Amino acid sequence: MIALIIGAAVLICGCTVPSGNETTNQTNGTPARAAASTNLTIEQVLVQDGNFSTLLLAIDTAGLEGAYSGPGPYTVFAPTDDVFRRVPSAVMEGLFNDPKGSLAEVLLYHMAPGSYTASDIATIETIETVQGSPIAVDTAGDRVWVNGAEIVRTEIPATNGIIHVIDAVMVPPGVILTATDVTPVETSSVTNTTGTTKITGRYLPVDAIQ
Repeated sequence: MIALIIGAAVLICGCTVPSGNETTNQTNGTPARAAASTNLTIEQVLVQDGNFSTLLLAIDTAGLEGAYSGPGPYTVFAPTDDVFRRVPSAVMEGLFNDPKGSLAEVLLYHMAPGSYTASDIATIETIETVQGSPIAVDTAGDRVWVNGAEIVRTEIPATNGIIHVIDAVMVPPGVILTATDVTPVETSSVTNTTGTTKITGRYLPVDAIQ
């Protein structure tokens, strides 16, 4: 049933919103709000883009529309429909069967208070999330990962924050995924320059196709 709903959801919307290239300054460790070139909220931008129907379905199912359309500002790390299609169906079924629990926790783990630009993210080690658990940042050259999920599209502006597109679904600590025949969760251990592990994150690899 979940697979049918998600399959139908990806047919919604077909417009694309180009990513922005804004940069901001940081003071006192607090990310500054990115300049918005749109009058749409984060939720409305995701709708108009056309590549986030499954994420929007999850937001609606978990009853979190207010969080994505509220005043913010928020930074959202958004997996696309293509990413969700690669998540094992048993895992998606388990998440959607627990909308106020595991699904809500996963979604809130993809939101951070404040507007973090790509340059902001590249200079810090961890980001606090609305869910409460931090996510780890790792960089190599001009590539940036959050808990093992690579940021593949940056700085899509909204009136209440900023969106970065990632290539995997992140899973907060303590969330148990139900899947009897697959083991989709991988671990990303990020270390600092001294070699000390600072945080361990989890994500759903995009190659775990079922």
